[in-house]
Amino acid sequence: MSAPIILPQWGMGMNDGEVVKWLKAVGDPVAKGDQLVEIESSKVNAEVEATADGTLGRIDVEEGRIVDVGTVLGYLLAEGDSESDLP
Repeated sequence: MSAPIILPQWGMGMNDGEVVKWLKAVGDPVAKGDQLVEIESSKVNAEVEATADGTLGRIDVEEGRIVDVGTVLGYLLAEGDSESDLP
């Protein structure tokens, strides 16, 4: 089953973040805990980590965009899934 990559809230005052750089490309294998994307906010610069093993299936937010906390940045595909399985 595919898993969304969601911009987390790293602090109470964090409302949004800028996607600075994707560290993986679509089709790259990913292990749980791998760093996927660099995020910059007013208070913190950090990386969003993979929550599961799989493959980076789709990037929904390109570099340079500022999005709200909770936004889906992209999707991880589980083994056996394809892009057609994504919402």
